[in-house]
Amino acid sequence: MFATMRTAYTVQRGLDGGLNSRDLLEFGTVDGARACGLAARTGSITPGKDGDLILLRADDLTVFPANNPAGTIVTAGHPGLVDMVLVAGRVVKRDGRLVGVDLPTLQTRLVESRDRIAAAAGVALDGTWHPR
Repeated sequence: MFATMRTAYTVQRGLDGGLNSRDLLEFGTVDGARACGLAARTGSITPGKDGDLILLRADDLTVFPANNPAGTIVTAGHPGLVDMVLVAGRVVKRDGRLVGVDLPTLQTRLVESRDRIAAAAGVALDGTWHPR
């Protein structure tokens, strides 16, 4: 979503500049939840909603000092800033690392899956494959 918001912001600036960074941040949160039919559960910090939150680091040199939080997120936000993620109030990422996930096992499974799919499709993974 960071790159999508940034692209939309850049395109809008080239058109008429009618949208600001706060509008785009709202598109990615409140309006995104509404578009997915989830506005009653998520998309805003509201009592009774699921408690889905993404906390970003504001001390990273790529965004410091963050004088305009919405502007900083839209124009300079990136996945490396994600410090903590809560889904339905449960921490699933803390200090930039997934919580409760055996990452080495997951990585092994992903590589095995990639290799199986590539072999079935006849796709070489050594960089020599080219689409026809």
